[in-house]
Amino acid sequence: MNKYYVYQGNNSRLFLRPLLEKRGNWVEVSEQEASELKLNFIWKPTILSVRAYSQLDQIHRQGFGPMIHNHLENNRVITTKPGLIRSLRQFYSTNEQAISAGYNVHDTIATSFIITAQVEDSEYRQFQARYHEIQNLTSYKERTPIKHCEKNMWLIKPAHLNQGKGIEICRNLKEIKSILKSKQMHTIWLIQKYIERPLLFKGRKFDIRVWAVGTAKYEFFYYRHGYLRTSSSEYDTQGKDNFIHLTNNCLQKYGENYGVHEEGNTLSFQAFQEYLDETFPQLHINFWEHILPRIKDLMVDSYLSGKKEMHSGKRKLVFELFGFDFLIDEDFRVWLIEVNTNPYLGVPNEYIEGLLPKMLDDLLAITVDAHIPPKNPRTRTENDYELLYCEAGSTFSPEGNSVNQRQHYSVPIYPFSELAQSPMCKAIPQKPESEQAAIEQQQIQQQSTKIVARDTLNTIKDLLDSTYIKDIVDFATVTSRLMSQLNNWELMSEEQINTSLQALNLLVSSVGLGALIAYNHIQSLMNLCISENVPKNIQVGALNSLAVGCQDTTFRKEMIKIGLCENLINLVYNKNIDESATEAALKAIFVISTHSTKKVYIPGKTRDHNWIRAKIICEGILMCLYKLKNESEENKSEMIDKHLKAEFSLPDWDLQISVLETLLGEEKRIENPLSSPKGSKKRSSITELQSLSELVKFPSILSDPNFLQQSLSEIKDYCNERREDYNRLVESEKRKKQLELEEKIKQKELEDRLNEEKKIKVEEYAIKRFEEIRRQKTVESKKVKEKDEKFDQTKRALLLEKAQRLEEAKRNEKIKQKQKVEDLKREEAERRKELEEKRKKALEEWFKVKAEQEREKKLQLKQKLEEELLRKNLEFHARKEEILKQSEEIKKRNEIKEANKENKIKLEGGLEIIEENSVSMIEDSNKNKSIKQLNTGPNITPTMKDFRIKTIKKRPVMDKFLYKVYCSIPKPLRRDHGRSQSKKEIYRTDRADSTEQRKQALEQSSEIENFNKTELIKIHEESISTPR
Repeated sequence: MNKYYVYQGNNSRLFLRPLLEKRGNWVEVSEQEASELKLNFIWKPTILSVRAYSQLDQIHRQGFGPMIHNHLENNRVITTKPGLIRSLRQFYSTNEQAISAGYNVHDTIATSFIITAQVEDSEYRQFQARYHEIQNLTSYKERTPIKHCEKNMWLIKPAHLNQGKGIEICRNLKEIKSILKSKQMHTIWLIQKYIERPLLFKGRKFDIRVWAVGTAKYEFFYYRHGYLRTSSSEYDTQGKDNFIHLTNNCLQKYGENYGVHEEGNTLSFQAFQEYLDETFPQLHINFWEHILPRIKDLMVDSYLSGKKEMHSGKRKLVFELFGFDFLIDEDFRVWLIEVNTNPYLGVPNEYIEGLLPKMLDDLLAITVDAHIPPKNPRTRTENDYELLYCEAGSTFSPEGNSVNQRQHYSVPIYPFSELAQSPMCKAIPQKPESEQAAIEQQQIQQQSTKIVARDTLNTIKDLLDSTYIKDIVDFATVTSRLMSQLNNWELMSEEQINTSLQALNLLVSSVGLGALIAYNHIQSLMNLCISENVPKNIQVGALNSLAVGCQDTTFRKEMIKIGLCENLINLVYNKNIDESATEAALKAIFVISTHSTKKVYIPGKTRDHNWIRAKIICEGILMCLYKLKNESEENKSEMIDKHLKAEFSLPDWDLQISVLETLLGEEKRIENPLSSPKGSKKRSSITELQSLSELVKFPSILSDPNFLQQSLSEIKDYCNERREDYNRLVESEKRKKQLELEEKIKQKELEDRLNEEKKIKVEEYAIKRFEEIRRQKTVESKKVKEKDEKFDQTKRALLLEKAQRLEEAKRNEKIKQKQKVEDLKREEAERRKELEEKRKKALEEWFKVKAEQEREKKLQLKQKLEEELLRKNLEFHARKEEILKQSEEIKKRNEIKEANKENKIKLEGGLEIIEENSVSMIEDSNKNKSIKQLNTGPNITPTMKDFRIKTIKKRPVMDKFLYKVYCSIPKPLRRDHGRSQSKKEIYRTDRADSTEQRKQALEQSSEIENFNKTELIKIHEESISTPR
C-alpha cells in the first residue's frame, strides 16, 4: 500500500481522503510517521522547508519509491505579488513577439509599483511621477485607458498576504503617503492602479477564479470550470467599505449582505453567460469565445514568466495547484489580478460543493495516477483539465509534440473593436520628439537633485567610499533594510537576494559591522544561518558573512552569547543540509577558535579573547574539531589537526580535560575558567570560584559518554606528549641560547677592534678634508663679492630708467583724464540742448492738438444746439396745427349750437337769450386763452434765455501733470484772441441744463490731460537719466 498524508488547512482533507481511498491502493499514516517524510504523497498548504526537501532527496536516493508533493519549490516567483510583477516585466521585456507587437506588462496587469515602506527609492519616485501624470491626464507611459483614471484611485497591497487581507483603497497621494508611513519600515508593499470602470453583475463588482496546474515536467493545464465571486454591495467608487471593492470569499463571508443576492456570493460560468445574454443582447457575447481565450493567454504568460525559476528540475514528481484571479472591465477587457498558491477550497454553495471533488479528482489523475496507477479504476472517464503548454516529449501531448495555446500578441485585447479603448499614452496628443526629449532630460535633472534611496549594495559602497568619518548611526537605516530584505527573501527576486548577500558580506567586513550589534540584528543573522526554510544560497551566504564578522572580537563575543557554538556544531554534523553549508559552518568554527592575541597582551582585547576561548571550550567547539579530525578524510583531518596545534595551547587542553571530567560525573570545584587570579596577563583580575558544571553546555551530538570517556583518555595522553615535547623544546632552546650568547660575545670583541681602527682613519681623513674645504670657501667668497658689486651697478641704472618711465606714464594719464572730462562736459551740454528742443517741440504739439480739440468741441456743441432748435420748432408747428384743428371743430359745434339757440330763443323768450349770451361769452374767453398760448414766438428756445460765462479758477489737470514733471507751469505759446475765447466757451453752463454741460466740460478736460502724456513722460525720464 502507498502511504500518504494530507495536512490540516484549507479544507483539503475533506476532499482528498475519500478520493485517495477510492483508488484502493492508498493508506493514510499518522502525523508522527508523516514527520519522517517516508511517504509516497504529501499534500501540505505550504511548501516544505529546505531541510525537508533535502531529507526527501536523501530518502529518494535510498530507493524508497515515488514521492509526490503538491508544491513547486520556488513558486513564489509568481504566487507573490512582487514576484509576479518582476517575472512578467522580465518576460515581456525579453520576449521577441511581445516586443515586436508593442505588448507591455501593464497590458496584462494594472500599473503596479513595488514599494518599500518609508524608503524613497527609485520605484517610489516613479510612482509619484506617474500619479501626478495621471492626475493631469497627460502620461506618455501609462497603459491604462483614461476612463479608468478619472478619479485616480490606487490599491495598496501587502506583498506576503492573500485572501484580501491588508488591502487598502486610496483616492489621493496624501492618503497613500500616510498609509506607507504607518507601516513597518522596510516592509514590501505593492501599489496598483485601481480599475475604476469594471463590468458589474447587477450593479455589483465581481471577479473570476480559474484553477490551473503546473508540473515539474513543464506541463501547464487549466480547469475548464471556474466560478465568479460577487460583491455583497452595490458598486460605488466613493464607497470606503471593502465589501464593495474586494470580492474574496474569505472577506465577503463576514459582510452583512453575504448570500443575500447569490448563495455564497458565487456563480457558475453558465449563470454569467445567461446574464450577458439578458443584459447585452445586441453584442451577442459568448463567454467561451470572447472572454475565455484572453484568460488562457494571461495564464500562459504568467506560467512562462516563472517557469524556469519555479522548479530547478531535481524532483520530477512535484506539482502546483494555482488559483488565477481575473477582472473584466465594462468594455469586456480581461485584467489579471494575481496568482495564488494553495487556492481556497471552501464550500460556499452547492455548485462549488459538486465542482471541487471533480476538480481534485481530475488533478490526482494527472499528478498522482500517472506515476502510481490506482487499483480501482475511476468512475469518471473524462478529465476537464485542458493542456495549455508543454514541451516536446510530454505524455499528455498528442504525438509528443510541444503545445502552446497562447495567441499571437498582435491579437486585440478587446473582444469587440467598437468598445476598444486606447491607452492613456496613445490617447493624448504626442509632443514633438525634441520637446519630449527636453522634458525627459529636465525630469532626470530634477530627480538627480533629490536624494533617492538606492539598492543596499550601492548604498553601503557609497558610505564606505565617502571621505567623512563614519559612525554606526550612518549604517542604521541601510542595515535595517538589508536584514529586512533577507528575512523577507520570499518576496525578493534571485538577483535581489544575491545583491543583498553581497551587501551583507561587505557590511560585516567594514565599520558597519557594529550596526548589526547595536540595532539587534545578530539574532536575525543567526536565524538565517540555522533556519530550515531558508534557501541554500542564503544560508551559505549568511554563514560566510558570519565567519567574516567573527574576526571582530566584539561581534564574536555577542554571537557566542546567543548560542553560536551549539548552532555551528549542529550544522557541521547535520547530514541533511548541503555540503557547502557544512563547509561554511566549519569555516566559521575555525574563525571563532582563532586566538589573534595569544602572543601579545592587549589591555581589554586579550581579556575578551580569553573569555571567548574558555566559552567555546565549555560549549564543545574544541571537542567538535577533535571529533572531526578523527572522523574526516585525510586532507580535511590534516587541516583540522594543523589548526588545533596552532591555536590551542596546553592550558586550553587542560581546561577541556576538566570539562570532560565534569560531564562524566567527576565534578570538582575549580577556578572559573572565565576569570583568573590577580596579576595574570592573559585573564581578568576577578578571583571568583564556581562549579564548572554551570558553564558547560555541550550539544547533544557530543554528549555520548563512551565518546567522552575515550576522548578524555586520548586527550590526557596527547597533553602528556605535548608537555614532554614542550620540555625537550625548552631545554634545546636554552642550549641554543647559550651557544648564541657565546658567539655574540666573540663577535662583539671583534667588532670593537675593527671600530677602533675605523675611528682613527676617519679622524685623519676628517682633518685633511677640513683644510680643503676651508681653502675652497675663501676662493668662492671672493668671487661672490665681485659679482655682487657688478650686480649693484646694473640694478641702479635699471631703477632710474624705470622711474623715468613711470613719471611719463603719469603725465600722459593726467592729460587723457582731462580730455575725457572735457568730452563728458561737451556731451552733457549737447544732450541738454537736445532735451530742451524735444521739450519745446512736445509743448508746441500739445498746444496744437489742444486747440484742434477745442475747435472740434465747439463745432459739435453748435451742431447739437442747431439740431435741438430744429426739433423744438418742428414740435411747436405740429402742436400749433393740432390746436387750430381743434379750434375749427369748436367753431363748427358753436355754429350748430347758435342755430339751436336761435330756435330756442324764438320759443322760450328773452330769459333764455340772456343765458345763451353768457355761455357764449365764457366760450370766447376760453378761445382767447388758447390763442394766447399759441402766440409764443417761433424763434424762442430754452438755450437762448439766459447765459452766464463761468470761468474755472483752478488750472486743468494737464497743468498739474506738467508741474510734476518740470516743477513749474509752462507758459502757453501766444495765440490769437479766438484761441483764448474758445477755451472759455468750454466751461459755459446753462441755468436750465447746468449739470449736464458741467459733465461734458469735465470729460473734455480729462481727454486733454491724457493727450501725449506718454511722450512727456519719456522726455522727463531722459532728462533724469542724463548726468548734470
